[in-house]
Amino acid sequence: MKHPRTWLLILIAASCAVRHVRPVDAAGTPPTHDLDASLEAVLETGRLEGACEAYANGARDEATRLRCGKWMFFRETFGTVGVPSRLLRFDQKHYPAFYGRGFEAMGMIPDPASEDGMPIGLAPGSLSTHAFTCAACHFARLPDGRYAVGAANERLDYGTLIASIGAPLSLSFDLESKTTAPALRATLRRHVLAAKERAGYSAEAGLLGLSLITSAGAQLTLEDQVRFLALAPGTMDFLTPPLLDDGVWTVSRILPLWDLPGSEARARAGMAHEMLSWNGGVHSLMEFIEGFVAIGVGPAWTQEQLIPLRDYIYRLRSPAPVADARVEEGARLFGERGCAKCHDGPHGGGTRVYTFAELETDDAYAKIYAPGPDGYACCGLRAGPESITRGVKAPRLTGLFATQRLLHNGSVNGLEELFCLAPRAADAGDGQRAGGHWMTCRGLPDDEKRALIAYLRHGVR
Repeated sequence: MKHPRTWLLILIAASCAVRHVRPVDAAGTPPTHDLDASLEAVLETGRLEGACEAYANGARDEATRLRCGKWMFFRETFGTVGVPSRLLRFDQKHYPAFYGRGFEAMGMIPDPASEDGMPIGLAPGSLSTHAFTCAACHFARLPDGRYAVGAANERLDYGTLIASIGAPLSLSFDLESKTTAPALRATLRRHVLAAKERAGYSAEAGLLGLSLITSAGAQLTLEDQVRFLALAPGTMDFLTPPLLDDGVWTVSRILPLWDLPGSEARARAGMAHEMLSWNGGVHSLMEFIEGFVAIGVGPAWTQEQLIPLRDYIYRLRSPAPVADARVEEGARLFGERGCAKCHDGPHGGGTRVYTFAELETDDAYAKIYAPGPDGYACCGLRAGPESITRGVKAPRLTGLFATQRLLHNGSVNGLEELFCLAPRAADAGDGQRAGGHWMTCRGLPDDEKRALIAYLRHGVR
C-alpha cells in the first residue's frame, strides 16, 4: 500500500524505505505493463499468451516468468468450481439493467475481449463454470481514471453478486419464492416481469432451470443471503458458502497487493515474516497463494507452478500519488503524534499483531478459521496455531489516495471519517461495526488531522 520528498520524511520512513528497480527485457522494456489509462494496454493480452506454456516447458527467464504470473493473475482459477457459465450468460443477456454490462453494476470491469458479457476476474473454471481470479478483487480503476494491477477493487459488490446470481432464474418460476431474500425479490421483481414479456424468455429459462441441478443463489440460506446483501462493496467473508465455510461471519475489506515487504525491508524492521492477511498470521506470499488454492478446492498445485504468480505480485508497486502542500507537515506529525509506533514497518505497515481490545475495533474477525481445540484451522486449511493470531495487523499505508474503505472490516468510509472530521457510517451489521481506532480522533486539532490525512493520502512511500 507505499522516493523520498523531504529530509524529514526520509528520517521518519528510513526503516520502511525499499528501493525497487523494475526488470527490463533485452529491448529495455519492462516485462509487464501494469498501470495505464488504457484498459487494453494494461491487459496486454497478446503479450501474455503462451508465457505459461513456455514456463511449463522449462523457460525460466524473468520476462517469461513475470508474464506467466500476470496471465495467472487475470486468468487462472486453479480449477475452482464456480458459477455455471450458462447462468452468468443468462443474467447478462436478460438482466443488464440490474447487473450492468460485464457485471459493471456489481463493481466488476467488463472484459473487452469477452463476446458474452463476462467481466475481468471471472474466468472459465471447471465443470462449465466461471470462477474468480486474483483480478476480481485486486484490479481496479483508480480515481484518476488509470487502471492498476494490484489495486483493491473497492467497487466490487461481492455480497450482492453472490446472493443474487441465481435469483432472477428462481423468480422467473415463482415471483414470491421463499428461497429468495425479500430484499432481492423486491429489487428484482420489475426486472423479472419485464424479461418475461420478451418472446422466448420463459422457454429459455425453463431449459436453463432443467440443466442446472440447483441455481447458485439457492445454495445460500435466507440468512446467508441477508448477510451477503448487507456487505459493503469492497468487503467480504470469503470462508462462506458457496466456497469453504468456517461457520463464522468475519468481514474483512479487500487490501491492495502493492508494496509487499521484501526480505531486506523486513530484516530492517525486525519482522519475523511477511505478516500477510488481516490477522498477520500468513508468513509468506507463497503460503497465502497456497491458501487461496486450497479455498478454491481445486487440484493440487506445486510451489514451482505458483512461482510466476508469486514473483509477479512481488513486483507490484503503488502508483505515485499527486503532490500535496501539507505532506511535509503531516510527515512530521506522523512521528510526533505516535502514529509511527504502530505503523513502524515497511511502507507504514506494522511489525506485530494487535489485539482488538487495543484498537477497540469490531472483534468478529478474531473468530476466522474457527480453529478447533488443537488450535488448527477448520475446513482442511493448513493454518496451524502459529497462524491463528486472533488479532489484527496495522496495514501498509501506501496507495491510500486510491483507498476509501478503512479499518479491517471496511466499515469506515474514508480518512475524514477515520479522523472523525466527518461522522462515521452507522454500523452495517455483524462484523461491520465502525468503532475503534480512536487515536486518530482524540486529542488532535482539526488542522493536524488534515495535515496527517495529506501525508497518508499523498506522502507515504
